[in-house]
Amino acid sequence: MTGSIRFTAPAVRVLAVLMVTLALLAPSLPWIWQAWRVSPLDAWGWVFLLLGVLWGFLVVDLGLPDAPAVARSPMVRGLDHAGWPALAGFVALGVAGVLLDVRVVMAGAALGIGWGLAWLLLGGRLALLLLPALVLGWLALPTTGYLSQQAWVSLSRLISPALGVGLGPAGVLLLKAGVALLALLLGLLLGWLARRGSLPVPRIAASAYVIALGAALLGLLVASHPPALGPSVALAEDRMAFGPWLGAEIPVSPAEQRLFGASRRLSKRLYGSRDGERVSVLLVESNDVHDLHTPEYCLGGSGWRLSRDEPLRPEDDLAFGGVAPAASVLAAARGAQRLAGVYWFASAVRSTDDLASLRLQRRLAADKNWRMILVTAIGDARQPPEPVLRRFVREAPWTPYTRP
Repeated sequence: MTGSIRFTAPAVRVLAVLMVTLALLAPSLPWIWQAWRVSPLDAWGWVFLLLGVLWGFLVVDLGLPDAPAVARSPMVRGLDHAGWPALAGFVALGVAGVLLDVRVVMAGAALGIGWGLAWLLLGGRLALLLLPALVLGWLALPTTGYLSQQAWVSLSRLISPALGVGLGPAGVLLLKAGVALLALLLGLLLGWLARRGSLPVPRIAASAYVIALGAALLGLLVASHPPALGPSVALAEDRMAFGPWLGAEIPVSPAEQRLFGASRRLSKRLYGSRDGERVSVLLVESNDVHDLHTPEYCLGGSGWRLSRDEPLRPEDDLAFGGVAPAASVLAAARGAQRLAGVYWFASAVRSTDDLASLRLQRRLAADKNWRMILVTAIGDARQPPEPVLRRFVREAPWTPYTRP
């Protein structure tokens, strides 16, 4: 009889948490699987997912009450109301992800909702023990490697500007592995405290303060990075030659084909001047904003170490023939090579340096044509690429993009 009680009460609550989490995560599963297959920065995401699932099973197995203690377990008593703020916070995050059309936010919120539901149904102590599983699940999501790299660069720059450079694929994997190890060590510490009876039950006020602090930090981050929008410009497609520059269509790399394979158009041009300067222009065009990726994401996966990635400024002296799009400027190094680049995303009416802003445009306008343009020049210490990029941008025939 006790065996049936144990199954029908605690196990059913655990099953409910799993089913709700899987249902919310299901729309993101094709995107997750595709990114694991094609992106160098996300290729090992399944390892973090496996670690998270194993940790979750371990915690649930050890946390399920024995038969004599079933009646006293919070898993069979009423709800732990301290979990409501955490659950509500992740629901709000999921709604924001849907409105802004950001996949990683939607998937991360799905995992967070599952964790908040576990807090509500299984108790605060068990939710704290499941916290490493939540962190490992987040590390498994696509683009979290890139986001971790950007966070690392930002924190490094606070210590020394020289440290604020991007990481290659191996460095990103080590960074994520370090975060995973810290999460598991935290879980072991919490488990030790729980065995000693020193692990306090989170109260509703504490969880509410945590949610409020997270919302405040998110609001501060958004406020400090307002979306920049400018006139939509594009390289005139019927001009393969202008001034001293001669252009030709060249094959895209296999990595670019994998990353942008679903796009309606993927083309790459190589422009050369008569005095030996070279510039490449990558153009991605799609009906779906999700087919576009930030160039930093691709460059990081190709071994480039980013030293600069920020919005275009007047002192960059990139004139664009008098038309100034909202664009971002890149600087990176790979061995002895140095790269200088400028890129922007565009709809039929405006351009932006931020992919999230483009998704916001998608919500506000009926545009169905989206593109990303990346202009890069490569040199070395003896022949820096910045003057070549500056010259090309000044002399290229930029025109408004108005194709229906």
